[in-house]
Amino acid sequence: MNSSPTSPPRFSSKLAMILTCMGMAVGTGNIWRFPRQVAQYDGGTFLIPWFLFLFLWSVPLLMIELGAGQYARRGPFGAFAKIAGPKFAWMGGFVSLCTMLIMCYYAVVTGWTLKYAILAWSGALNQITAETSVQIFDSFRSTPQALLFHWIALGLAGFFVWRGTKGIEWLNKILIPALILILVFGAVNALMLPNANLGLGYLTDIHWDKLAKPGHWIAGLTQSAWSTGAGWGLMLTYAVYARDNEDPVTTPMATGSGNNGIELIVALLIFPAVFSLMADNATTLVGGTSGKGGIAFQVIPMLFGQMSGGPLLNILFFTGLAFAALTSLVAMVELSTRFFMDFKISREKALAIALAMGALLGAPSALSDRIFDDQDFIWAIGLIVSGLFMIFMVLRFGAQRFADEVLNKNAGLIKIGAWFQPLMFLLLVQGLVLLIWWMVQLTGVGTEWLVSCLIQFGLVIGILVAANSSLVKHLRD
Repeated sequence: MNSSPTSPPRFSSKLAMILTCMGMAVGTGNIWRFPRQVAQYDGGTFLIPWFLFLFLWSVPLLMIELGAGQYARRGPFGAFAKIAGPKFAWMGGFVSLCTMLIMCYYAVVTGWTLKYAILAWSGALNQITAETSVQIFDSFRSTPQALLFHWIALGLAGFFVWRGTKGIEWLNKILIPALILILVFGAVNALMLPNANLGLGYLTDIHWDKLAKPGHWIAGLTQSAWSTGAGWGLMLTYAVYARDNEDPVTTPMATGSGNNGIELIVALLIFPAVFSLMADNATTLVGGTSGKGGIAFQVIPMLFGQMSGGPLLNILFFTGLAFAALTSLVAMVELSTRFFMDFKISREKALAIALAMGALLGAPSALSDRIFDDQDFIWAIGLIVSGLFMIFMVLRFGAQRFADEVLNKNAGLIKIGAWFQPLMFLLLVQGLVLLIWWMVQLTGVGTEWLVSCLIQFGLVIGILVAANSSLVKHLRD
């Protein structure tokens, strides 16, 4: 892969770009997190804010990212330096480091999915009880074996990143269609179960009065931001390799819509199956499952173990989950690699640094539940800050100028109009509300989380601001 900034490689087609961006977006948040959110926030009621925020938050941010990466041909740090100005490059550094730190513990979760895929194929998950299902997960997480699978996950992701755009493109061309077929097959089988209509009814039942609760809207925005990858800097990084005429409007729309479509398929797989087998406790089971295992690692093996054809469904589900986790991890490793490449480091050395960082900084999360929870909670909030920095970048450049010079330059049938600037201010308000809400939530559970959050954010931002001028000088031309 040629790392020249003047002639970077390109993804081969629009379809390749969309599938690669879907691989970035589709991950454990779609299969692991989404069903819990649906159950916790009243089924079909939750789907309304979740759908609206796709277009009120996620797609606009993805448009910003694709346009910025295509325009600057650099990762987040370099893109901020070019678009917002050198003084604000540190904000792009925060976006990069936030996602890099998420990569460190996300590789742990990817390791879990690989382990469970092996268990499913070996038959170890067949016909197990609820107690056995919990025991299997508890005996694996936070152990040296979990650390080993964490390293294996990073090694697999590193292999495809090492192969460059061809390796990343090939992986997503294979795994994303395979994931969709797996989930569709599972959903069709789930919908044929006795009383599956109860689960379908739960997904279409809307309690309009509950939409007056702010929590439902906050949850919808959070899920959309988390699952689409909006504000992570991942699409910005992939956009470095976008074709010169890549449409920065329709591609993010296709990516976001495809991501949400996959989440709906997951819901059609899980909820009919849950309601079919345990209708009396279905929503409590899905929404109230405690611990990081949740529905994916604790409920699904037990649930499929009671079904006809359960062994096959276990294989399909956990293979699909591993596919989703791996494609997202590859995007995070690529962003980390791109960050170091922008400072005139060769791709091979940059990848080695990124993998070493993931292996070392992720090890504590692999071995400690407490550290995992701390990193997961804090850097999820960091993503809100990253999104706000993206919006600032556009406003600093000039919203209308960004629309005209960056987005509309390659936009196809859909052009960005005068509505873009009000939309940016709407995004700014949404991000600030979400950030304030999270901080209020932190104070409600004690000061420990808030102090830890502020210390880690302050440390990262302080170092980046202090080193900003020096880092800008070392950027590739």
